[in-house]
Amino acid sequence: MSGCFPVSGLRCLSRGPLEVSKTVQSRNFPEVVILGSCSSLLLTLVKPHWPLMRVPKTGRRDGCAGRAAPGQRLPESLRATYREGFYNEYMQRVFKYLGEQGVRPRDLRAIYEAIPLSPGMGDLLQFVAKQGACFEVILISDANTFGVESALRAAGHHSLFRRILSNPSGPDARGLLALRPFHTHSCTRCPANMCKHKVLSDYLRERAHDGVHFERLFYVGDGANDFCPMGLLAGGDVAFPRRGYPMHRLIQEAQKAEPSSFRASVVPWETAADVRLHLQQLTHLGCLPRSLAHG
Repeated sequence: MSGCFPVSGLRCLSRGPLEVSKTVQSRNFPEVVILGSCSSLLLTLVKPHWPLMRVPKTGRRDGCAGRAAPGQRLPESLRATYREGFYNEYMQRVFKYLGEQGVRPRDLRAIYEAIPLSPGMGDLLQFVAKQGACFEVILISDANTFGVESALRAAGHHSLFRRILSNPSGPDARGLLALRPFHTHSCTRCPANMCKHKVLSDYLRERAHDGVHFERLFYVGDGANDFCPMGLLAGGDVAFPRRGYPMHRLIQEAQKAEPSSFRASVVPWETAADVRLHLQQLTHLGCLPRSLAHG
């Protein structure tokens, strides 16, 4: 049962064959930082002066793309088509509607580029960047590549990420923004378009084939789909759940149900500064390679 979380309604999560390859105890291997939630960690999408539309009875946002709609509001008939677990399909319809209203990718890019980084995120990314090859940084987002990459380039941090794993999006043959699911999977817990456990598992396996075996994982997230990858974390790894959010609550449930099942350290965060301070403390305590000490 190692790596499995016996929480009611949750499937068993197992590291499988990755456990040996990832936890090589050698200072020659890098740490990996996974940012698992774009919308609430990396980018601030809830500024009160940014009128974001909410889907009735779900609380799911239409995203900043909704700002491009006429009157900055999507029609109720479109919003009513949202179904829990099928956000990607819903946003496909949103982008199709926006295109029919004359909204072009350049219009959406301008909106994405204007989104500010969340509090403390700039300092966190700068700190990680200063560590050079000691950290490998990836982003796993259930948003879309067009929006995430546009925002990161505008903020000057795009080059920090070795890989941005998000739902493919970009101009189609008509010049309109189109969105596709990231992959298919068999996980019964995650949205149909993306299981972050599978995304991270595939990435670690790919890097192992490249001869890169990570000494430690740091996973930062907040959503329920950020809990699914927790089965890949082992002792010495660190999970950073946003305090009070679904990922945090699910971890607490797993720890209560079977304390020994969750081996990673858990460090709740409220702003990105909390994550940065913890990484800096590890550096000062000598828990990270000495080359990190200048952070």
